[in-house]
Amino acid sequence: MSHSVKRIKERHPAAGRRTCLVVSELKTRRSRRTLYLTPQLVELLRRHRARQAEERLAAGEAWQDHGLIFPSEVGTPLDPDNFSHRLSALCRRAGLGHWHPHELRHSGASLMLAQGTPLHVVSEVLGHTSIAITKDVYGHLMKGDRRSAAEAMSRALFGQ
Repeated sequence: MSHSVKRIKERHPAAGRRTCLVVSELKTRRSRRTLYLTPQLVELLRRHRARQAEERLAAGEAWQDHGLIFPSEVGTPLDPDNFSHRLSALCRRAGLGHWHPHELRHSGASLMLAQGTPLHVVSEVLGHTSIAITKDVYGHLMKGDRRSAAEAMSRALFGQ
């Protein structure tokens, strides 16, 4: 991951808009990280790329290539606000209530921890600057780890 889409205030009075979308480098060097993908995800992304190539052909000269994985139907950056509203609507329709994209991040972290992913790895995946941040936010999910540690110590000491 090396770029993000964000909305910034338009500084040119002649622009006619108060804000505009920009694709920009991530804020810090630590924000740039490699995403490891399973073979299943790689296959889904390949199929997505094939559909996107069809959309690019259908759009013809209207297509504006920005090198994005998930662009609009004409290749431009998706508006983060529109994405947020669409996600919320889909979640409500699925009976999940109102969800914001950040809840996806929390769900991912919670699932990784529930599956036994070490805290330092979850911290790296999330891009936290310190494992302490991850522990502060998600430590309450690790009570089972403390129970497992106590049981392992008991087995080691008492052979049970």
